[in-house]
Amino acid sequence: MTGAGDGDIPITVVMRCYNDAPLLPRTLTALRAQRGVTWSLIVFESASTDASPSIIADFGPDRIEHLQPGSYRSARVMNRGAAWATTELIAYLNSDAVMEHDRVLRQLADAILADERCAGAFAAQTVRPDASTLTRLDYDVAFARRHELAGDEAHWLSMVCSMIRASAWRDEPFDERLTYAEDAVWSARQRARGRHIRFVPEARAEHSHEYTAAERYRRDYGDKAALAVLATRSPRGAIGGLLWPFAKRCLRDSWRLCRMGCPSAVLRLPFHRWPQLKGAWHGARDGWRHWHGADAQKTQPFLRRA
Repeated sequence: MTGAGDGDIPITVVMRCYNDAPLLPRTLTALRAQRGVTWSLIVFESASTDASPSIIADFGPDRIEHLQPGSYRSARVMNRGAAWATTELIAYLNSDAVMEHDRVLRQLADAILADERCAGAFAAQTVRPDASTLTRLDYDVAFARRHELAGDEAHWLSMVCSMIRASAWRDEPFDERLTYAEDAVWSARQRARGRHIRFVPEARAEHSHEYTAAERYRRDYGDKAALAVLATRSPRGAIGGLLWPFAKRCLRDSWRLCRMGCPSAVLRLPFHRWPQLKGAWHGARDGWRHWHGADAQKTQPFLRRA
């Protein structure tokens, strides 16, 4: 645990780690550099096969849990970390999320403590230097232009670099039936209780991934299958639920790419968006059947073939 200074805010940091040895030293260095907070660190190490376990051990966390291969479930891990925390503020930090300055955790803490109805806050994510143009587009929409997101999506917590109130978590733990989007579902349920989720754009962490078409399908399938637990009506058919959203998204994102100075990427955009929108539509349909059927108390549906 870091030493406390005058006015420092105590927090518990919960880190999830899996095969992040190339980035983990930077993540831990940035954590150690944080000012304005005093922290203890709980790490859930998910049976990494690289040097991650030894890097974590050398850093000296306050508690480390070694998970058995194949046993990781994010909602369960986040609940366990919150249950072990001894502070009112609990930060979640991925082992590959590198905080960009030394006040990130303090800015998240201040955002929560400034409003007694604030259940949680999260940082902006910036792309890595080698990120592709279409990955930069995705992160630009998700964070730099978050105000353009529709509906409740702009208010969904992103757990990659975030912080929550323990008291809000005790009222509404993460739903352990979910294998994706547990942070978004938690945010929606907190808002239904009259609480707020704050986006803190000045708090930034470097974090981005390049996904294959199959991986993009899988992620969007899983997210929408999980979010279907909140749905009040069944998804639309292929035209209204897939083809029309695909056309609108490509048109809107083509304008965004031109605004970013990357018009040449427009030709690749449909191949980037199609597996995402197709996965989202399949996930929403399968999730609806699951959560509104006899299997609602079981974990969310497994991924179907792309």
